[in-house]
Amino acid sequence: MRRVLALLALGWPLLASAGTSDRLDTLERRMDSVSEQLLDLSQLKRENAELHGQIEVLRHELDQLKNQQRELYLDIDRRLSGDQAPAAEPPAPVPPAVEPSTAPEQSAAPATAAPVVSQSAGDGEASAYQEAYGLLIPEKKYDEAVAAFNAFLRTYPNGDYADNAQFWLGEAHYANRQYDQAIAEFQKLSEVYPSSPKVPDALLKVGYIRHAQGDYDKARQVFEGVIQHYPDTAAARLAQQRLESLR
Repeated sequence: MRRVLALLALGWPLLASAGTSDRLDTLERRMDSVSEQLLDLSQLKRENAELHGQIEVLRHELDQLKNQQRELYLDIDRRLSGDQAPAAEPPAPVPPAVEPSTAPEQSAAPATAAPVVSQSAGDGEASAYQEAYGLLIPEKKYDEAVAAFNAFLRTYPNGDYADNAQFWLGEAHYANRQYDQAIAEFQKLSEVYPSSPKVPDALLKVGYIRHAQGDYDKARQVFEGVIQHYPDTAAARLAQQRLESLR
């Protein structure tokens, strides 16, 4: 009996030591697991914050697109409902005192309804115009539409649809949020095709862009120019409405 007790007395420290070591190993593994989980949680929080930021950016861009689309549809509705002056009525010429290339007043225009291709136009010109227009509306392939309208204008600079193509080239840049290019193309319409019925609309669109950019002084000048030089047009009435919102 004494011998057994002596053996137990000698072995107990070893057993106790082994048990403590196992417990320490278990605790270390648990601590490592907790640390990994904390790191994962921290990473998830960072990713969540980044996603929230991206969502806010996307929401802002979506709101802008919705506003642009609303403007487009409202403009089309006004024209389809008869708000636009008769097509046979020639547009008022640009007064000699106003240089279209330098006057910031001449700007921007509302979008019009789908084009009607005249039978007098050559088949090649009509097809090229319809193809370019189709890329813009309804396909919304803005970069391809820009390329197509540029190609059309190089081939048919004096064609039956050259002024329309110039207008829709500006629209393609505008829809693609390339505002500086859009302004340049809209203003080019008044320079190259000053008698086009699209000029008041193109200049009105420049005003819309200036307004969207927060340049309210230039926007006001543009709207006043449209009202002054193109009275009794749908573009002038829309410019008046926007001008009143700036006061």
